[in-house]
Amino acid sequence: MKVSNIGAMRERVAIYAQTQAVDDVGDITTTWTQVATCWARMRPLSARQVELAGRDDAIRRYEMKIRYRTDITTNSRIVWRGRRFDVEGVTDETEQRQFLTVFLSELNA
Repeated sequence: MKVSNIGAMRERVAIYAQTQAVDDVGDITTTWTQVATCWARMRPLSARQVELAGRDDAIRRYEMKIRYRTDITTNSRIVWRGRRFDVEGVTDETEQRQFLTVFLSELNA
């Protein structure tokens, strides 16, 4: 994404980090904590039907462009317009630390 396309980032997204803790009996509890909100460009890539656990589900994949940051990983989660997305991959295409391309998936879209 060129710097001149910064105006294309007009969607507000929230970034969540996963934390895990072990309780007294050894069970692992996963919680999600919001770490940031930022402007993004969201672009749908694909949608397909899959069968999971005997039921039909939809998986949608999106590409998200944001300004460069270091706190987003494949263990992060994105919330956009009340919808939850898992991060599948993160890349700095130009290696100039200006923008990130984040690949997302949404189950049961």
